[in-house]
Amino acid sequence: MWCWDMTYLPACVIGQWFHLYLILDLYSRKIVGWEVHDSDDSAHAAQLVRRTALAEGIAARASKPVLHGDNGATLKATTVLAMLNWLGVKPSYSRPRVSDDNAFVESLFRTAKYRPEFPVGGFVDVDTARRWAGDDTSAVP
Repeated sequence: MWCWDMTYLPACVIGQWFHLYLILDLYSRKIVGWEVHDSDDSAHAAQLVRRTALAEGIAARASKPVLHGDNGATLKATTVLAMLNWLGVKPSYSRPRVSDDNAFVESLFRTAKYRPEFPVGGFVDVDTARRWAGDDTSAVP
């Protein structure tokens, strides 16, 4: 079972955000995939799922993972659903207005954002946000 979500990372410019997409293996807590983009787009999410599935070798597995997420528009978009179908991955969604259903990813995001390395004033650019996410995701046990 994989869990995934997207969180906002603040930019130095007020009102501007970067978007961290993350896929977490529920049982091992391994971060199997992540990306940071400057826009929230279902194409980004679909490509993250594709790259993660290929990197984790799910094509060769007899049983495919279930991908659990919240009810966000990006995560339920037709583009993402088509990619999941193509990969043989079954989607699963949280109950409406129940954030506890995706608690593992939400908890990881909260922990990451409260680490001392998190820039209080926001990220200068998307590359800085990507470097932070790369350092932070590799440090999470």
